[in-house]
Amino acid sequence: MIMINWQVSVDRLNRIPRVLEGDQLTFHTYYWGAEQHLPANVVHKHSFFEICYVDGGSGVYTEEGKTYPLYEGVAFCSRPGIYHQIKDVNGLDLLFVTFEPIEEHSSAEKFSRYYERLERGSVWLDKKELSPIVQLWKSMLAQSEPGGIVPSSVLPQLASSLLASFPNLFSPLEHEAELPSPRANAAHLIRRAKLYIRDNLASSLTLPDIARYLSISERHLSRLFASGIHESFSATVRLERIRAAEKLLGETEIPIKEIAEQVGFSTVHYFTRTFSQAKGVPPAAYREASRRNALFVQH
Repeated sequence: MIMINWQVSVDRLNRIPRVLEGDQLTFHTYYWGAEQHLPANVVHKHSFFEICYVDGGSGVYTEEGKTYPLYEGVAFCSRPGIYHQIKDVNGLDLLFVTFEPIEEHSSAEKFSRYYERLERGSVWLDKKELSPIVQLWKSMLAQSEPGGIVPSSVLPQLASSLLASFPNLFSPLEHEAELPSPRANAAHLIRRAKLYIRDNLASSLTLPDIARYLSISERHLSRLFASGIHESFSATVRLERIRAAEKLLGETEIPIKEIAEQVGFSTVHYFTRTFSQAKGVPPAAYREASRRNALFVQH
């Protein structure tokens, strides 16, 4: 059994450049870990990916109410924006790396496919101790045996290859054909998000809530709105609320205060100000104009 020099491994891994440029994917790494007897941690989330591999010991990984056992050979992926925790540990030895692909320095197609495969792939896998990807990771560590260490000069290339290979671990290529194209999947997610917004206008409609509903990260959802319909999430919610208010003002006699509540404005003053900015007239004037237009059409 290969013995790892844990402290030396941590030191050398964290000397790898933070930005790793590949052929079509560039990554930003935040930190690497090689921890022997890792302690439990609190419930938390990240804005980036964290991939972990269990080299020994045991514990429990929890994520959004689900529990996964940890033991030697297990690999697991914590996705951006997802609350998670490691607990009930017993001599847990863990390798981990935190990172994200950099969109502006990567191929658009490769970036979308990479991000989607990790987002939609497995959270937890076991029996991965012989996986070539895990073996590549462990080859980067410092080993106790004399000569059991690769030169530091090749670590950036190995690290870039390791990060690029993670989707093959959590979302194997034989299942890739089952995934829709990035463009089709983005359009589908935007449609679902807009339908959810329209059906829940009276709710607070926060980005984290809708991202959780769609099982994607907040960052990914925000990016979908910006690149897919060229509007921010908040602008989309505001537009949908104004559209719903227009319909109610023009087709019903519901009091303006109740309309404000139904479409999700906290106060009638805020509704009036926002509606006036969007339509050029206050709600009462818009309703009156709608009535006049309806009478004109009838005659």
